[in-house]
Amino acid sequence: MDLIDKKILCELDVNCRTPLSRLAKSLRIGRNVLDYRIKKMEKEKIITNYICSVNLGKLGYKTYKIYCKMRKMTLAQENYFVNYISDEKRILHFLKTEGSYDFAFVVAVQNIRELDDFISEIKTQFKETLHDYAISIVVYSKIYKMHKLLLGQKKEIKFDKYSEDKKEVELDDKDKKILRILSQSANISIVDLADKTGLSIDIVKYRVKELTERLVSSFRIIADMGKLGYFHYVIMLKIRNSSTSEEKDFMDWCANKNNILFTTKRIGFFDYEVNVAIKSIDDLNGFLAEMKSKFGNIIDSYELMINSKLLKLNYLPF
Repeated sequence: MDLIDKKILCELDVNCRTPLSRLAKSLRIGRNVLDYRIKKMEKEKIITNYICSVNLGKLGYKTYKIYCKMRKMTLAQENYFVNYISDEKRILHFLKTEGSYDFAFVVAVQNIRELDDFISEIKTQFKETLHDYAISIVVYSKIYKMHKLLLGQKKEIKFDKYSEDKKEVELDDKDKKILRILSQSANISIVDLADKTGLSIDIVKYRVKELTERLVSSFRIIADMGKLGYFHYVIMLKIRNSSTSEEKDFMDWCANKNNILFTTKRIGFFDYEVNVAIKSIDDLNGFLAEMKSKFGNIIDSYELMINSKLLKLNYLPF
């Protein structure tokens, strides 16, 4: 990949619905050149999907992350587990991981009783293979633009995401129909979206604008970190009592580290989760050494995982 490819990825990560003519103009390249490069990155699986991120708190949902440690599984048992979790509509994000846990997934529910029922269902269904699990809820996330990783631009925040307490948005069937398509084809044209939904172009254009203003956090790409030369590590931190200023110092440090993809503050088994792009074991050791040197006074312990395979990503639980 050259600098132009990296710039294209960064811009698509910010808003993959930006018209190609406008994007080509801002990058100072030809429209056909841009189209060719994007198609090439799709063919090479550098770009694997175009998705929209939805603020589910405004729809009355809470999201919980569940980390699973499995007993030794046969291939058939693992496939059954993967298919079972993937087919569950409430599962938004599902990962195969290596390290402290074997799988991690995010579930969206509307109340604590629904969460309890879901966990009981999983424990019953997989009582022979589920060894242990941990749960956490996001307080807030800071998601950084790819500009930081690929272009070295500091503090490029794509968006902040906080847990919401109040339902603010109601969706009708037309909204849901549009969102279901955008959730997995976020770069689709208005004309094609109208054709797929059976709605008029004017209605689709108006609805997409309204949903973007009220509900959608971003239209972005999913890029294969391995194809970009990185391993996706997750560092799960347990923190001793920290002051507001110490928390701010930690988040500022994360913002200034080019290889940190996003950071979340959590309530549960872990206090923070840091997602970082790592090139080698030496790179990892250097990162951990710097983190412990700067924040050893507040870090009680940490655990490591590698996100080895994305099994599902769909921000709609309906």
